[in-house]
Amino acid sequence: MEKTVTRRMILSVAETVGMTSKKVLEVLFLLRHGQAVENNELVKRTGVSRNVLNLLKKEWSELLLPGTDKTQMKPEVVGELDLLFGEGWQPDDSLWRVLDGELGRRMMNLLDKYAHLRPEPNRAYDQFYATKETVAKRAELLNFMDDVAGKRLLFLGDDDWGSVGVGLQKQAEKVVALDVDKRMLGSIRQLAELEKLEIETEMYDARDPLFNKWAGKFDVVFTDPPYTPQGVELFLSRAVSGLDLSKQTARIYLCFGNSDRAKERFLPIYELFVKSGLMIRWVWDKFNRYQGAESIGSASSLFILETTSKTKPLISGKNHGAIYTNN
Repeated sequence: MEKTVTRRMILSVAETVGMTSKKVLEVLFLLRHGQAVENNELVKRTGVSRNVLNLLKKEWSELLLPGTDKTQMKPEVVGELDLLFGEGWQPDDSLWRVLDGELGRRMMNLLDKYAHLRPEPNRAYDQFYATKETVAKRAELLNFMDDVAGKRLLFLGDDDWGSVGVGLQKQAEKVVALDVDKRMLGSIRQLAELEKLEIETEMYDARDPLFNKWAGKFDVVFTDPPYTPQGVELFLSRAVSGLDLSKQTARIYLCFGNSDRAKERFLPIYELFVKSGLMIRWVWDKFNRYQGAESIGSASSLFILETTSKTKPLISGKNHGAIYTNN
C-alpha cells in the first residue's frame, strides 16, 4: 500500500499553512504514538498557533480520527510515523536542553511552592502567565549570558516573577520590579520576604515617564510588553530610558509573539528596534511559552537587544493611548 505520510506531503502541507516543515514534523512527532492529544497541549508544546493547528487538521482530515478538542492519528498511519522519524530525531529545542540546570530546577520548585501567592491573570493588562519552565529558562539564560552577577536589573512589568529568578541567585547588585498591578507586586514582596531575597518593587504605569530615580540606572532591562506595536514602542522606550547608556554592554531582553500566519506583524517591531538605535544581538523563536494565549501559539520570541551610539527612547513623555490588545 502506498504511504500517506511522505516527505512530499510534509513539504506541501508546510507550504499550504505557511509554516516550516520542521514545525510540521514537531506536531507529527507528538502524535506518533497514536494516542489522542488535546489541542491546547499541542499548541503549548509546539508553539503552533490555534488557527494554524486548525489548518493542519483540515489538511490531515483523512489521516485523523474524528474529534474537535483532541487530535489523534488513525492506527494505520501511526506505523508510518515511526518509519518517518526513526531513532534519534528530536524537536528543535536544543537551547532548552542546554539551559536545563540546577538554577532552573530551583526556580521551578519555588514557583510550585508559592503558586498560591500568585493572583489570577488580569486580561485588562494582557496578562498571560509564562509556564514555570519558561520562567526558569529565563533565569538560566540571564545567568548564562553573564547578565546577573554584579549587574543592576530592571523588570519592566513582572507578572512572571522574573525578578524572583534573578533574586534567587543572590549575585546581582540590584534587582527592581516595576508593575502596574499592585497585586503582583504584593506577591513578589511576600515571596521575597519568605525567601530572604533582595528585590525592590514599586507600582508603575508605563504610560507615564519612568521615575527619575530609576532612569539611566540599569545594566539590563527585561520586559514582556503588550503585543501591539503601540505597546512594544512604549515599553521599549521606557526600557531604553532605564538603561545606563554610558555602559556599552547595556542590554534589553524583550519578548514578542504573533501567529505563524501573520509573520508580517514582526516587521513594525523590527522597525522600532532600528529607530531606537538598538542592535539585535540574539533572537530565539518561541523561547517563551504561556498558559493560554492560543492565538499566538501560546509562545513568543525572545530578543536580546544591545545599545549603540544612536540608542534613544522613541517616547519620553506621557503616552496614555491604547496599548493593550483588548483596547
